[in-house]
Amino acid sequence: MNRLGLPLLLVWALGASPAAADSAGPAEMTLQKKVKILTSPAMAGRGSGSPGLDAAADTLAAWLARAGLEPAFGGSWFQEFPLVGEGFAGEELAGGTARNVAGLLPGRGALAGRYLVVGAHYDHLGLVDPFAAGAATPAAEAYYPGANDNASGVAIVTELIEPVAGSVRMANASRSVLFVFFAGEEVGLQGSSFLVDNMPVAVDSVDAMVNFDTVGQMPQDRLYVSGVGTTAIFATLIEAANTGQLELSQADGGWSGSDHMTFNTREVPVLFLFGGAYRQYNRPTDTWQTLDYAGMVRIADFARRLVGELATVPGGFPWVMVGQAALRQEGASSDQEELNRDTWLGSLPDFTEDVPGYTLAGVFDESPAARAGLQKGDIIVMLGGLAVVDLATFTRALRSHAPGDLVEVILTRDGRRQNVTVVLGDRSQRK
Repeated sequence: MNRLGLPLLLVWALGASPAAADSAGPAEMTLQKKVKILTSPAMAGRGSGSPGLDAAADTLAAWLARAGLEPAFGGSWFQEFPLVGEGFAGEELAGGTARNVAGLLPGRGALAGRYLVVGAHYDHLGLVDPFAAGAATPAAEAYYPGANDNASGVAIVTELIEPVAGSVRMANASRSVLFVFFAGEEVGLQGSSFLVDNMPVAVDSVDAMVNFDTVGQMPQDRLYVSGVGTTAIFATLIEAANTGQLELSQADGGWSGSDHMTFNTREVPVLFLFGGAYRQYNRPTDTWQTLDYAGMVRIADFARRLVGELATVPGGFPWVMVGQAALRQEGASSDQEELNRDTWLGSLPDFTEDVPGYTLAGVFDESPAARAGLQKGDIIVMLGGLAVVDLATFTRALRSHAPGDLVEVILTRDGRRQNVTVVLGDRSQRK
């Protein structure tokens, strides 16, 4: 039984109707089935601290058990942690809890005491109006399904377990692999932050972390991979794994805003796989029907080869600091700012608003800002880890990054704080 009082079998079966497209192959249908389960009304958007999130956690534990993994937390699949702050709609989270869910694939031989973390966050935004929530199952428009963000990443990670286990069994030596589903990502990376401070293994025994977030669509026909520069071997392994000829956009830094960032702060090399900005972001229209399941299969195939190699390749993965040292210092060098003066977000400043931050008067069509869903009236308060209080600090933060970098943008919209991942562009792309 889960915390909703529902049998796990029922939670497993929710949404398990046949694929809508008769032409879909078995791999696509499996991914679709899992996304439909996670986006079902019974899980009501998987908001932090909600019964729907608990139902999702119980379902994920059942999937990990079915895959043959071992519970990661002292015999339990769950790591409970306290929530703080507010939810997406301003609801109070303090006093509530959420659970990370994880299973362990034991390694072999000389590398068995080293670890690889493969993860995705499973929480989303919950109900559109949580203050008016009743006992009834919510209607489709009453909750945020979060199909792309991030049922897509969860589904792909679950499909990696069996093939990675096969790679481990065939190797003379292999790292142990911790498959983790994080809660609390949407409210400030709370689950991954708790995990890195309370790991079931020593943090310094973790050689790398691979994070999947928003991988259900590739609107720009490419997969974004960041963190490539956080250890030297990543670039070679990525090239070798891309036998399916995905169009990859690679960035060295590992500071874009998702759960891998908490590992990067602990000097663990990270890779972040991201499908790009999409029009349904943070909307009730982010449904299972909008995902590109054939594209997800291609991403899963690439990830299977990549994670299999990461688990079994010999040697260490020395962590490399990329970018953030200069970014965090109080005076980014004029040379760096001059170098990146062509970095482009595609926004227009509103000089009539006298509020702290960078208020948008509008965004250019087909710009990075438009693709990420930024809109007139948004107030950017942080970009890529730097506080933004005015046009000057926004410009400095923007020029601290190069075109193609993935950065986290924190903004307020209608009084609500939101986190958005943006792929920065080059000013030459401006139309």
